[in-house]
Amino acid sequence: MKRPDNSSTITSSAVPSLHYGNGRRLIRHRDFYRPAGAVAAMLSLGMASPYATALELTDFTDPDTEYDEAYIDFNANASDGNQDQVSYDALLNGFYNRQESTRERVLNYRFDANYDASRGPNDDDETQDDYGAAFGINADTYFSDENDKLFWFGAADYAFQDSAEDDNAGFTVGVGYGRVWNATALAKALRIQQSLQEYGQISGDMSDEAAGELANIIAREDEYRAREGSDTYRGVWYAEMEEIMRQEGLLTADTLSALGAVKLDDVLFDEPISARRHGWLVRAGVGMQLSDFSGTVDSDPKLRFELEYAKPYGLTGQLLETAAYEPVFGDETVHRLTNRLSYTYEISDRIDWLNAWNLSFQQADDDDDTRFVTNNVSSTFLYHLTNKLDLGLTLAANDVDVRPDATTGDDEVNKSAVLGLRYRVK
Repeated sequence: MKRPDNSSTITSSAVPSLHYGNGRRLIRHRDFYRPAGAVAAMLSLGMASPYATALELTDFTDPDTEYDEAYIDFNANASDGNQDQVSYDALLNGFYNRQESTRERVLNYRFDANYDASRGPNDDDETQDDYGAAFGINADTYFSDENDKLFWFGAADYAFQDSAEDDNAGFTVGVGYGRVWNATALAKALRIQQSLQEYGQISGDMSDEAAGELANIIAREDEYRAREGSDTYRGVWYAEMEEIMRQEGLLTADTLSALGAVKLDDVLFDEPISARRHGWLVRAGVGMQLSDFSGTVDSDPKLRFELEYAKPYGLTGQLLETAAYEPVFGDETVHRLTNRLSYTYEISDRIDWLNAWNLSFQQADDDDDTRFVTNNVSSTFLYHLTNKLDLGLTLAANDVDVRPDATTGDDEVNKSAVLGLRYRVK
């Protein structure tokens, strides 16, 4: 996607910088910016890291970044023997998330879709299927450089599920404070260093300043693509990365070899790396809930309160917390609370460990007989079979509390262990 008007030409005055939160002065170095002093902080975790550097991801606060990811997940199981027919359950999920950030505005787009098909073991059990999709957009617009943490926001969501009574649709506007920074570019820069060292392309470690400059170049990929063209921009982009390493005196030869260019390709385009974020923000707003899945809401006013918190642990761990409370004022006040806490850890370039807790709560007024609560805890090990395809083992526990319970009254926690495949679209 092409950036605003001046983004198609890259000049020294337009280059974003590596910013540090302690207010240190930045001085220009060639076409980039350098901090006036080196970063002295050690990694926040005492664990060994594959990257030999004192630079922390929380030091990267460049506002001009972009990030997107898209996955397709599939898992299925089937059973036969001592039953009337083959029973099965198959689930297909897809999601896409994109963030576009500048100093003035942060845009987030989210899309996901699902399809579930299942059949029981008895002769009269027929195939049951369900499908749905959801789309959401959120824009945080900061008031000024002086008020660089105060912003106003607008958000809209729409979702449908074939089995639901109605679609879910609503919007909110309000104000917020804080910022969550995207430090994925710095994580990629440090992985580039590791990869080039392993294959003898560079000797030694980059300084903190050089790693920051390399991250700035990585974060500006769309600017290079807009200026040079999508078919040829990588050559210029890689050449400027190479120049950083040459200035540091790290190249083992005069230039990066063909193998070095391949390793850049691997890290920047082929190797999966989850988003690295740090910071916090809160939002408070008013809006309208046009409809919801239960069919009980019809253009009712609502309030919304949100919290986001992100913290990287070392260079391989990432904690994310998002919580929202939303009272909807219709014939009855419906209280809705959602919370998601996740921690991912990169065990190696091939293995990721993903952990998540999801809580959803809904209740009308103070009547606990209208309560609906779901709790889900999961732990997943992902093994990267190829650069695009992952094999995952998920251990999960799911608890549903419905009042009144008009079905089985079963209060048992549902436990599962599922093998699945994940395809990384981008």
